[in-house]
Amino acid sequence: MKKTSVIFMLVLAMVVAMPAQAKIRMGVKLGANVNVSDFGMDAKNFSFENTSLANFTGGVTLEWIIFAGFGIDAGAMYTARGTEYAIGADFDHVIAGLMGGTMKNNIHYIEVPVNLRYKLEIPAIEKIIAPFIYAGPSFAFKVGESVDFSKDLYKEIVDIVNNDVAYALNVGLGVEIVEKLQVAVQYGWGIGAASELKTALSEESLAKAKSGTWTVTAAWYF
Repeated sequence: MKKTSVIFMLVLAMVVAMPAQAKIRMGVKLGANVNVSDFGMDAKNFSFENTSLANFTGGVTLEWIIFAGFGIDAGAMYTARGTEYAIGADFDHVIAGLMGGTMKNNIHYIEVPVNLRYKLEIPAIEKIIAPFIYAGPSFAFKVGESVDFSKDLYKEIVDIVNNDVAYALNVGLGVEIVEKLQVAVQYGWGIGAASELKTALSEESLAKAKSGTWTVTAAWYF
């Protein structure tokens, strides 16, 4: 009983002490991303080659360092992701005997990342520069999209269906400068399919695409 009381008191003391150690601050974040999305197919005997498109991301972020450099961060970010697909000649042969064409798929999201992070706090220099790492899930809610075909005929043949929510697991690293500016690079592994290619008439599924994203950001904390 005595040992239990001592352990309880120690845990209680740690909980009470945490707010004194914790540091919460907000900031704005801007950056660029390159989406790595691939239908990964010769599906249904059709071939596609993809080219990733550079896009913008920006929003607000919150950092909560709880103890000894360990903490969490979260944000609300506008994020655009896009891919251009080159349609193989075999596909054209099937639908109309045309030359190869392209289709561009741009998706607009409000993305909510939630990460665990660790900032390396080195005495004497941490106020000047401090490296950090982080990892966690993100939830991207679709708010808009645009699908453009190089040939109008493709609109009658194929559809790209983008999911309303895209999930990812992010891992990143960066550096904080003068306790205000954070520059980071991350990669997000898509969890599950983000888009699906279907035939426009029968809604038959041809293939599903997972999405991965490289992102470089700069954040300024107040």
